[in-house]
Amino acid sequence: MTDETIVNPIENLAARFPAEWVKADERAGYSGYIVQVEHLLEFARTMRDDFGFDYLSMVTAVDYLAEGVLEVVYYAYKTIGGGALVFKARVPRDNAVVPSLVGLYPGADFQEREVWDLMGVRFEGHPDLRRILMWEGFEGHPLRKDWKEPFYEEDVKPYKSRWPEGKPEFIEKKNPFDDNVQYPKGFDPERWIPDQDTLLYSGLQKVATNEEFKTD
Repeated sequence: MTDETIVNPIENLAARFPAEWVKADERAGYSGYIVQVEHLLEFARTMRDDFGFDYLSMVTAVDYLAEGVLEVVYYAYKTIGGGALVFKARVPRDNAVVPSLVGLYPGADFQEREVWDLMGVRFEGHPDLRRILMWEGFEGHPLRKDWKEPFYEEDVKPYKSRWPEGKPEFIEKKNPFDDNVQYPKGFDPERWIPDQDTLLYSGLQKVATNEEFKTD
């Protein structure tokens, strides 16, 4: 690994992997790379050994229930500094198996166990894959979007002791002012668009010049 490949880690990525193995995540609002699960180990090893991403910061997962897909997401960094490398592997919800990266990044150990525990992704080759937050024998994986808690009947909290009639109460409604905030006559805060940023500070400007600031 040369200094040049550490400084410029991604620019020749396309030359290292076939397009069907690794592709840029071009979904709106997303970043990083989507890696075919069969080539995840090779990709991660290459990024660590040849591109300098020697620190795996995070292993997490996202449940795309409507697509029937679980997406395992990895964040890797270089200990010499620089931004994150985000790469992902997508697997079917009913057969969610990806290779473990513990052999490459020992710090992935507990994080993979957590993803298994809460999302039900099985990490093949993990040295000790068992639950880490829930107890052994717990039914299901509670961060999956279709998981239902015990005594589930409908989409409300099942115990009235938690919320009246099972309906949550928003903290905003506990504001002591509630709806008593008074705005100047004819002023609608939802539709107000200032002409310029200085209008935001007009009240302070008038106070600073000993002028009276009227709100209605």
